[in-house]
Amino acid sequence: MSTDTNFLTHPPFRPMRWDADGNWDGYMELASKGMVGLTVTPLDPEVSRTPSPAQGAAYTFQLDNSPRILESILTALLPHYQEMRPKYRDFLGAEFESLMPAVRSAGELASHIDLRQVYIHPWVKDGCAYVGWLFGCTWDAEHGLGAMLHRDRVVEIGSADVSFAWAPKEADAR
Repeated sequence: MSTDTNFLTHPPFRPMRWDADGNWDGYMELASKGMVGLTVTPLDPEVSRTPSPAQGAAYTFQLDNSPRILESILTALLPHYQEMRPKYRDFLGAEFESLMPAVRSAGELASHIDLRQVYIHPWVKDGCAYVGWLFGCTWDAEHGLGAMLHRDRVVEIGSADVSFAWAPKEADAR
C-alpha cells in the first residue's frame, strides 16, 4: 500500500481511492464487459483497510472468468425475467414490448442489461469473497438488476440491492 492512506496500490487490484463510506473505489476491466466501476469493502476498516486475500482471490477470479460469470448470470436471469415480465406490463405501458420483450433464451437478455458496478464484499466462503454485479436494465431504470455471486455461481438475483446490500446466508461467519 502507498503512504497515502486514501490511495490503495495493492496487487492484484488496480489503484483505488478510499471513499467517504469506508470503501475502496476504482475500476476493473472485464473481458466480457470492458471497464466497469469497482467497490471493495473491507471487513473492518478500524482494524485494516487492506483488502483480504479472499477479496484478492475474488477479484482475480472475476478478471479471469468474466465471460463465464456473465453466462451464469444470464442463465439465472432468464427464469427470473420470465416470472417478473407479466408484473411489469401495466407499469411499462406502451413501451412494454420494447423494454421487456418476450425472450426464449438467456443470450437474448444481454442487450437489455448493462453492467455498471462490481462489488467485492468482505463475506467469504471457501477462501473466496462474494461479489455483486449491479446492472442497469431496460425494464426498471430505478431499481436496476443485481446478482450476488460466489465465484461463478449465482447465489441470488433480483433488483440492484441484491448486489450490495446484505450478506448471503451461506457466507462464513466473520
